[in-house]
Amino acid sequence: MYSQLSSGLLAINSDLIRRFEYYHNDYRLYPRTDFFVEAFDAHTYSAWLGHRRTVYARRPLSLYVHIPFCRSACFYCPSNQFITDDYDSINKYLEYLALEIRLQGQLFKDDPRVEQLYLGGGIPTFLNHSQLSSVMNEIQKNFNLIKEGDFCIEIDSRQINNHSMAALKEMGFNCAIIGVQDFAHQVQQSICCIQTEEATLSTICSAQQAGFKSIKIELTYGLPKQSMETFEDTLEKIISTHPNQINLLNYLCLFGKLKPQYDFNREDLPDTETVIAMMLLAISRLTNAGYTHIGMNLFAKREDSLVIAQRQGRLHYSLQGYSIYPDCYRIALGISAVGSIGPTLNQNHCDFLQYYNKLEHNILPIMHGIELSADDLIRRSVMQALICQSILSFESMETFFPIEFKYYFATELTELLVYEQEGLIALDNDEITVTPKGQLLIISICRVFDKYRRTAQQHKIYPVRR
Repeated sequence: MYSQLSSGLLAINSDLIRRFEYYHNDYRLYPRTDFFVEAFDAHTYSAWLGHRRTVYARRPLSLYVHIPFCRSACFYCPSNQFITDDYDSINKYLEYLALEIRLQGQLFKDDPRVEQLYLGGGIPTFLNHSQLSSVMNEIQKNFNLIKEGDFCIEIDSRQINNHSMAALKEMGFNCAIIGVQDFAHQVQQSICCIQTEEATLSTICSAQQAGFKSIKIELTYGLPKQSMETFEDTLEKIISTHPNQINLLNYLCLFGKLKPQYDFNREDLPDTETVIAMMLLAISRLTNAGYTHIGMNLFAKREDSLVIAQRQGRLHYSLQGYSIYPDCYRIALGISAVGSIGPTLNQNHCDFLQYYNKLEHNILPIMHGIELSADDLIRRSVMQALICQSILSFESMETFFPIEFKYYFATELTELLVYEQEGLIALDNDEITVTPKGQLLIISICRVFDKYRRTAQQHKIYPVRR
């Protein structure tokens, strides 16, 4: 079975990649923030929390905290970030963040159990020890972080000098996410990210020695001036450290969309054939090293909790990616953070002044959001089943939703025939099964069920392509 999965992944080819690969939405969020409305504000959010107490079953909480600060702009990063070394500005932000944590804590004081915590950025470890400790202390005062939870922090090995991994573990973190581009100096220069091999490997080793239960490496391929040789060298050195998970990220170059890429030299990018060869090389080396492909180019050791959960049919996929936990209520903390309560999504203000202004008036800084329709929930469930289990039973959907699947999705099933012809899925009268080859193009398969994408195409509104 293992060899069949491996050979299936490697059966992908450049023609299929060109025709079906799609980069602009991984469906952690459906619909995208483009479709949020300003009518969904702090008042609407509070009303849904009232529904949570009176109508819906209480669920554990997941906290996402956005730390937007970086010392310099990296050419590969699409995140909402603020370049500064002004600690007064940082301390001001942290004061308002603490206020937001307290406001949210009051709303959940009857049941503040937190199963998941995620500090993202920006670079959370850009904060010094005192600043990061203050954030964690504020969280722990207002919420109950359960002992067996997943408490993650994004780590940049260039900015880890302010902390030891043991100190981060002492603060309460037990999962580390470490970004790696390429150890070749010319690649690092081209993306304005000088991240030495020594510092990166040392950070991974320190996290293991400190007792972090999970270490995930986000490894990027397709970078400017990256070659097969430099990528292979970086990949082998990362595998040799035995991280729990390795997530392959295809470099996304959005000319005209990301400011750091405005003056980018397109000729520095490897050609499509080389990028595909990098991906196939990584798949081969990772599977031979004992990693299992979960989906979305995420590989995990066979004993990893995500692999076990997928095998047992209890894997979940939501705003923070794959998880072993059921769909939590996710509380968004910090500028631009996105949250989810029941069948709703919300996003905080993306502008510092507006974020601060709301909090000065003791109002949650929610910029906009959306109440998901029945159709949104149905389509999201379809996508999550395909992403998590690679199989979708029509009967199971009909059990949870009042639809006749083949009638409701008649257009989509017709569109999927081309995917079946190419061996990406198997279709029959009862279910859709994603093949190992199709798992590498699962985003494209999910797009078929994206009603917002279909509507945009009908009105000739197309996304910017690579």
